[in-house]
Amino acid sequence: MLVKPERVRKKYDRWSRYYDAFDLGGVNDQKRLAVDVLCLSPDSKVLDVGTGTGAIIPYLAKRLGNGGMAVGVDFSEAMVARANRRIQAAGISERAIAEVADCTALPYPDGKFDAGLATFAFTSFPEPEKAIAEIFRVLKPGARFSVLDTGKPPAGKQRFRYRYLKAVMWRAGYTDISLDVPALLRNAGFRIIRMQRFSGSLAYLCLCEKA
Repeated sequence: MLVKPERVRKKYDRWSRYYDAFDLGGVNDQKRLAVDVLCLSPDSKVLDVGTGTGAIIPYLAKRLGNGGMAVGVDFSEAMVARANRRIQAAGISERAIAEVADCTALPYPDGKFDAGLATFAFTSFPEPEKAIAEIFRVLKPGARFSVLDTGKPPAGKQRFRYRYLKAVMWRAGYTDISLDVPALLRNAGFRIIRMQRFSGSLAYLCLCEKA
């Protein structure tokens, strides 16, 4: 189900003003866990992929010292503008920034980042395989990459809910929750070191490492 990237970008530009109001960009325990499992050092350089309005960035920046930096990227200019306003309001500009970037062609050199994070991002990406390959490139060897996303549940569990949400989320935002993100991560060269599903939810946490 390929959708043109420009079509997706325009939809997220339109959504940007309402994104947080519907808690689509909110921070919950699952997102905080996705940060915590990275085991960041104070001087870590961290990439937040598909940052949206940057809701997770203040929590991420709290884990960093003056030598660290959280870089959020999104291809929606409207989302990034809101993310940078959030960063300014939180007073963390010295260790956080949001930038407009296409995750299939990131403007960073090989091995720039010590860690990476993607929360509910890949299932909404027009070209997730290309994005994952780029993220692999810009992470340092041994870097951890934490992925929080929504996917197909184990056989016999929440199947009706999954089928319903699969149809609704695709129509609403071109989100394909049938995408097997962990398989794409393995294919790109990541080693999965933790896989956790959350009770009563279709969400899961996949922690991996650049081999």
